[in-house]
Amino acid sequence: MYKKITLFALLISLAGIVLGFYKDYDSTLFQILSNISYNIFTGEEILWIDGNLLRLLFSFILFIGAIAFYLTKEKEVRILRFAFSTLFIELVFFVLIRIYFISNRIATFNLKDYVLGFVSFGLLIFVVYFLYKSMLYLNNLKALNYETFVYTESTEISYFKTNNWQRLFHFIFDTVIFGIIAFQFLYILIRVELFNVFFGAIERQFNPQIILMIIVVVFRTLFYFTFENLFQATPAKFLTESRVVDDEAGRASSSAIFKRTLCRSIPFNSISFLLKADWHDSFSSTEVCKEKKTGISGGYYFLLIPIFALLLFGMHLWDMKREKEMFMEAARQTFEEKKSDIAEALKTIDTSTVFQLTSEDYSPTTRFLKIENVSNTNIEFSILDVYYQSYQRFFIENAYTASKDTLKRIKINKTDLKKMIVNDFKESLDYNEIDKKSFGGISQIPELKGKYIESVTFLNSPNLKVQDSNFDQTGVSLYLENRGIAGEVVSVTSPDKNINWTLNNLPAKFHEYGTVYLRAQGENITGYKVRVTINDSLNKKFVYEISNTENPGLAKIRLIR
Repeated sequence: MYKKITLFALLISLAGIVLGFYKDYDSTLFQILSNISYNIFTGEEILWIDGNLLRLLFSFILFIGAIAFYLTKEKEVRILRFAFSTLFIELVFFVLIRIYFISNRIATFNLKDYVLGFVSFGLLIFVVYFLYKSMLYLNNLKALNYETFVYTESTEISYFKTNNWQRLFHFIFDTVIFGIIAFQFLYILIRVELFNVFFGAIERQFNPQIILMIIVVVFRTLFYFTFENLFQATPAKFLTESRVVDDEAGRASSSAIFKRTLCRSIPFNSISFLLKADWHDSFSSTEVCKEKKTGISGGYYFLLIPIFALLLFGMHLWDMKREKEMFMEAARQTFEEKKSDIAEALKTIDTSTVFQLTSEDYSPTTRFLKIENVSNTNIEFSILDVYYQSYQRFFIENAYTASKDTLKRIKINKTDLKKMIVNDFKESLDYNEIDKKSFGGISQIPELKGKYIESVTFLNSPNLKVQDSNFDQTGVSLYLENRGIAGEVVSVTSPDKNINWTLNNLPAKFHEYGTVYLRAQGENITGYKVRVTINDSLNKKFVYEISNTENPGLAKIRLIR
């Protein structure tokens, strides 16, 4: 059993450690490791701590326990008993959930689902059984610590009880472990329809706080009763090598353990040991006694756990830093593209042009500038506020039509218009650091102070967007969606001579809010750039540039004239 326990712990822990760093989710190795990796952490974030880091930490703790167990020839069992016991309780709870889900979905299973489900469930049951048998074996390796007093006519055996500091540690550490297991179990349980129906019925009758208290009491009772009835200890007691016994230092009965567990719900019971009362001990005639220390003297090797935790935390900070840098670089690239598009759009402005300005946080309106007149030196705008943060163009058209005669007008010098284009990334909304620069805008006009152009659109005109894009070894396919008035595609040109955009169906008409499909022929295409010229129903010409150099399904489109 010594070698079996060691191999089992090493297999489980190494699988979890490798999965912590190996992220090729589609590989065969990842699938195999996933099926033999068991953990008390499901991967969900707990108290703002990454669940995957917690999974990695538990796997490392189990690995340390297995190595200590092996090197001391099964004398050091503290970490191993802690890890095995918590993993056993966690898996027992999830066996019940798994049975419920299988019974609900079994009617939809095909042959492959039956086989995979049977193998997975069978392996889970085996792991639970092996953990239970291992815990019995490990517990049998330990005995209570005592001292013998020899008198003239009798001999007395006195067992060592845990001190107050150890009991405080038991309370704090067991509460943490209980919270972790209960949180994850409830996180899955709320997705069970039967539980939601039951919980909803109770919630209508009682205060939610009372229901929460009942849930905590029920789960805490199951938690402590299961640990102390099966293994005579809780996770914290395994680490301090302590055991729950009856008042004669024998194994406590199930009824005594149940009474002891119920007493934990008495107010202030958790700190009663400070008053030397120990209510859940005295009321249930139980005690917590120390076991003989047979393993590694001292607890210096326990320092490996906080060291590894700090290492994981450092890795987490590094990942956050790298993710932040990637986010900032992507935001910077988006900003540069948007700035370029706005600068290009300003070259073609006319009386149908509308500027969307940046909105204040939580503002119910979005401000727009509608061009009314364009002269050699000045541009006259109407100021339009629309009560839509995320708008569609017809909202603007309708709002402008309804109130155009009452809108306030302002004049802006053409050279000053450039002051409304953000040129520094640190001034944009995409930059969220505390040291970002403030944007001045056109400060002499109160309505435009601190405002810049977010986007440019054109009223009563076509508005092409790429609905779908794809290129392959034989050609390019483009599905364009029009979100404005009707028009027609009159020409499609490209500087790439390997792609033939000669279309026989031009001009290709598209309706208001309609679509148009374009297809080009070519070989070994790795990207494309094409200009699409359209005439709208008001006989205005627009030229769009569409390009794609990376992802076949992700194309960029901008109005250039």
